[in-house]
Amino acid sequence: MENSPSSGSTNEPLRPRFSIKKTRISGQSGREEAEMEFTPDKILYLEIDDEITTVFDKIKQLRVKRIALVIPRRANLFQSIINLKILYKKINEIGKEILIVTADTGGLQSAEKVGFLATTRLTERKPVVQEQPVAKTIRGERPVRLHGEKVSISEVIKPERKEKIADFLQKIREKIKKRKQKSSSRLVVVAPNKQALFTLVLVSVLLFLAIAYIALPGATIYLTPRASVLDPTFNVTFLDSEKNSGALNSANQPNIVVASIPVEAPPFTTTLAHNSTGKISKGTRARGTITITNKTTHPWDLAATTRFQTEEGLIFRTPDALRVPPASNGAFGTLDAVVIADEFDNLNQITGSRGNIGPSRFFLPGLREESRTDLFAESTTPMTGGITQVIKVVTQEDLDAAQEAVKKQALKDGAILLRDYLEEQNLVKKTNLTLLTDPNILVISEPKVTLQDDLVGKQLDQFEVKASYTVSSIAYDQQELINKIKDRLITRVDPDKRIVEINDTDISYRFLELNKEAGRARLTITMRAVQIYDIESENENGRRFHKKITDHILGLRVEAAKDYLRQQTEEIASVEIKTWPLWAPTIPTIADNIKFVVEDYNGAVEK
Repeated sequence: MENSPSSGSTNEPLRPRFSIKKTRISGQSGREEAEMEFTPDKILYLEIDDEITTVFDKIKQLRVKRIALVIPRRANLFQSIINLKILYKKINEIGKEILIVTADTGGLQSAEKVGFLATTRLTERKPVVQEQPVAKTIRGERPVRLHGEKVSISEVIKPERKEKIADFLQKIREKIKKRKQKSSSRLVVVAPNKQALFTLVLVSVLLFLAIAYIALPGATIYLTPRASVLDPTFNVTFLDSEKNSGALNSANQPNIVVASIPVEAPPFTTTLAHNSTGKISKGTRARGTITITNKTTHPWDLAATTRFQTEEGLIFRTPDALRVPPASNGAFGTLDAVVIADEFDNLNQITGSRGNIGPSRFFLPGLREESRTDLFAESTTPMTGGITQVIKVVTQEDLDAAQEAVKKQALKDGAILLRDYLEEQNLVKKTNLTLLTDPNILVISEPKVTLQDDLVGKQLDQFEVKASYTVSSIAYDQQELINKIKDRLITRVDPDKRIVEINDTDISYRFLELNKEAGRARLTITMRAVQIYDIESENENGRRFHKKITDHILGLRVEAAKDYLRQQTEEIASVEIKTWPLWAPTIPTIADNIKFVVEDYNGAVEK
């Protein structure tokens, strides 16, 4: 008979056990060492610079419950007991059991104080293999002891998926080996079996896909750097090239220095046509009859030329003095009177034919508001006879206004005329100078106004006024200024950024100082540029940034990785992730399988 195994035996591999030596102080015997067992499902080795979030992510991703953390001396995790408290709380929330193994005395004490199980080392305890019960021997056979196979730690923690693949590959090898043995023993050449061939091809394809799924997943992360406006200001000194030739050639200049030349054109003349505002009415005035009503119990006397006004502002006057009778016997006092329209209404506009109105109601503008209901007038027939004929004349107010207007026009046109003059000089002298038009540097002389004699009272619709004046400023080579600002602009860029665009047409000036005798003008100049985070992999900043991202997103789901990149990285404006295979839902766990592509600047700037 064959030996039969005991009923208590198992085919599962024995997991290595580790003993933990804990030293404690007793009251009688002094120092004592206690030994206990902790069987980890996984041993996790940490780096000295691992942050608390990195450690927690690594623990959370492991699909085991009992984990031994091996932590080096002076690790970041031990720098603050708060870090350990937070880690202890988060680990309890996800139901993990943690053993901290470290030679860092301070870290060991902090871990135990927080509540972690901690030790300075792990001592492996070899599993005790029980002897299999010896079956009864027959015919004097000696009993045989069965020994269980020893299992290493690497075999215990090997992923289950790899074991399945290994078993699958082993079965394939055995089938191939049996097929070779059969073919070699028969020495008969037969036609290939289509079903077997199809099965072999299918198995090969599935095997290839399985290997590709495990070893070849990849992800390409497309990053668009965040852009911002860079608009520093620079103090620029413009020096007269003739008066300050020595200073221009000096290399020790703290500020930007640009050569300039004075520009002064021959006197300019501005002509302005001004409209006359004086008016003479040559038409006729409308007239008619109104009925004046007195609601009071006493007569109401009205002086000659008393005004009666309509709601539209037309004014009519009585040519003679009048007495309006009082109200009596329950009836208001009334009086009919002839009225004639004024030449101008209440807005000083010619009345003329506008006075030909139909039946209307009139109030007396000379009365107080509360008395206007006691005395008023109405017309029952239209006013007639009004004809409009207006002649404009020049008044003294027109002359004063014309002189002020031509002076303002001279100040407005001066910079334009001087710029046109400089452009003509550039064509003649083959130069490329730009005019400084700051009001503090551009000088326009007091305009000399010229008018015709005896204009006041003349019947003219409009008249001309002339002003002559001189304009001066300074000019400079704008390209020289732009080049010098660009050289200084590079020094103002943030250390982790680079300039991608300089707008040399968007330049603003602010006046500081002008000294004509010294031939010097100082201004503050701002030139706009656009800078982006320099995250290209060709430079050190980019490589550090890519590593930082990689360490955080390994194994994460694609959407979780996108959320992290959008919310936790200020360097990125937008992100897109493409994985291979296309249906892969997570980022690869191998850093080398992640590729970064930095998109070109697209012109978008954040405010």
